[in-house]
Amino acid sequence: MGRVSADSFRSPAVTLLLGEDSWVTHVDNGIRYEFDVTKCMFSPGNITEKLRIASLDCSGETVVDLYAGIGYFTIPYLVCAGAARVHACEWNPHAVAALRRNLQLNGVSQRCTVHQGDSRQLQLSGGADRVNLGLIPSSEEGWPAACRLLRRDRGGVLHVHQNVPSRPPRGAGTATPRDGGRGSGQPPGPGRSLRREWREWAEDASRRIAALLLDAHGQPWRTTVLHIEHVKSYAPHVDHVVLDLECRPV
Repeated sequence: MGRVSADSFRSPAVTLLLGEDSWVTHVDNGIRYEFDVTKCMFSPGNITEKLRIASLDCSGETVVDLYAGIGYFTIPYLVCAGAARVHACEWNPHAVAALRRNLQLNGVSQRCTVHQGDSRQLQLSGGADRVNLGLIPSSEEGWPAACRLLRRDRGGVLHVHQNVPSRPPRGAGTATPRDGGRGSGQPPGPGRSLRREWREWAEDASRRIAALLLDAHGQPWRTTVLHIEHVKSYAPHVDHVVLDLECRPV
């Protein structure tokens, strides 16, 4: 196994050394995922965020997952959080095949609509209570689509993923993150001094998304930072975080 490729699919660099079938099974939090390990990326470091999504109460909600992959977040929304309907968007055909398989395996395919293709061109608008933007290093290209997708009458919540750089504490070196990039859900190192950069990024994202909402809906919206979640250390002084942003029409 090598580094994840920098292509548009974030393809894994994996060579099969033994056997002929590269499909594997992974189970966490009672959810079964099957995928081709040579074609689809899987990050064990995202487990804390999957557990957090699973703990939400999304009863009756319509959720859009703009970067569904094999169902990392799509399936917890359906199995655990109780979403009424999830629209899962994915453009990697290998991931789409695994996503459809995993929806069937977990018994939730009837409550999920799979949209294969570029999520920025998704032909939906104005019906989402919640939009998941689970792409790193940045989901920014999906922000305009996410704003367009939120319900016009009462808005909803965006879960915005981002790799945020942090200035190292004075005197600190550049050691590899203690968790090897797989994440523990806790800030690395001293932690507190790093959170200022997360807040600054979140506040900037909130302002920019408010402007996108105005453009998308033709009226002012209020954006409120509900929570900033640390998912994992991605690289020295780079952290994968998630912004929970409440968006409401004024």
